[in-house]
Amino acid sequence: MSDQLHERGRAMEDLYFQQKDQQLLEKLKKELAAEEGRKHLEKATGIHDQVVLDKLLDCGVNPETILAVGMIPLVLVAWADGSLDSQEKNAILEAAKETGIDEQSTSFTLLAKWMESKPGDGLFEAWHGYIGALKERLEGPVLNVLKSQILHRANEVAEKSGGFLGILNRVSTSESDMIQRLEQAF
Repeated sequence: MSDQLHERGRAMEDLYFQQKDQQLLEKLKKELAAEEGRKHLEKATGIHDQVVLDKLLDCGVNPETILAVGMIPLVLVAWADGSLDSQEKNAILEAAKETGIDEQSTSFTLLAKWMESKPGDGLFEAWHGYIGALKERLEGPVLNVLKSQILHRANEVAEKSGGFLGILNRVSTSESDMIQRLEQAF
């Protein structure tokens, strides 16, 4: 009887360690995939800051979706007041089209996801880190043009809705605050 008990105990112990090994293997695979994703994104963006790369990856950004990063400020402004209406959505889609984001692309899919439901604060943090990394690499005039374009498009989105009957103060306070946060990132 004690041999059977010992064998059952041994089988349970083996099962436990198989499960632990499987968990460790899964964790290792995830870590390797994250490292590989970081390397590809680093190559695509030229950004070497691992924290920034991780934040971008956490938001669904990868080399195939890097074009969508340029749309983040527009998405943030549109959602600043808690909702994204059809006029704001159309303004974002028009900007995406002008930027060269094809409706069949992975960048468009990610952009559509951001427009579907309000993104968390992590999206602003990822974009802020991205701009911080760009500031280190871009010369003043180039950075100023980028800043001007981003803020112009953000204002266009903010002006698409709001105000009383679309007449008075078309930009809400929350949208204006978000635009200031975007500007301060530069």
